[in-house]
Amino acid sequence: MWDTHIHCFDPERYPFKSTRKYTPAPARLDDLLKNCESSRLVLVQASIEDGYQGLVAHLQRIHSEHPHLLARGTICMDEHWETLTDEDFDFLQSVGVRSCRVHGVHVPSPLSIEEQLRQFARSYPAQRFGWSLSAQLPLTVWASLEKVILYDPELSSLAIIADHNGCATPTDIESAELDAFINLLQSERFYVKVSALYRRCAKSIDRMQPIIHQFATLAPQSLLWGSDWPHVDSSNGSLQPPNVNEIEAERVDDVPGERLALQSWLTDKQWTAMLIDNPNRLFEL
Repeated sequence: MWDTHIHCFDPERYPFKSTRKYTPAPARLDDLLKNCESSRLVLVQASIEDGYQGLVAHLQRIHSEHPHLLARGTICMDEHWETLTDEDFDFLQSVGVRSCRVHGVHVPSPLSIEEQLRQFARSYPAQRFGWSLSAQLPLTVWASLEKVILYDPELSSLAIIADHNGCATPTDIESAELDAFINLLQSERFYVKVSALYRRCAKSIDRMQPIIHQFATLAPQSLLWGSDWPHVDSSNGSLQPPNVNEIEAERVDDVPGERLALQSWLTDKQWTAMLIDNPNRLFEL
């Protein structure tokens, strides 16, 4: 099965940005591989990472040291994006990068999200390799982009991924914004990563069941799953890394529990589509 949302942090070798908004604890590749149950992985460059060099190094290590695993990568469309050449993108494709991520939460861009979508759709990796674009945006923003994503000719062939459940929460059930988001999912080139349910309702992930049920019933071809390892809390707002003991004491994530809950909410066909068929189609190219 695939895990489509994983981060690796090795700040001693690959330092974080000095302008970052938070500092996570180290989460190195060896630790990931000890904790990962999936044989197909998508490593995602986080907003705090200073470039994609760490992600590339991790992909190369997986390819050379763990050939039984299939690893893909997602790089950030950051301030260095426009300096990348076609040769740079050819190299990134060769090591397994298959998508790009824009940040609408931790790294505000001088360009609007709409402009970033168009900029990426015109880019070499989108046109040449069919890379997808992912983003973590508030549900209201996704809803506001509905007509642009569905009807703008420049975006007609672009696959777009909404991270972390589209930021939908139980309070969004039966809202116009959630209806617009599901309409996007039904377009068959818009995907949602079902991940980190505890971030949307920490006290009871069961409250997310109606939302996931709508996703799966109305757009089963659009589901992806991600563990969100190592489950970073970006709300600390500190440049100092958190105390590991405090992290363990306050930890609220429960990936095995969430996965069991999801399996009980989905049919066998929906479950297989989310874990295998959909990510195969999107990331194995």
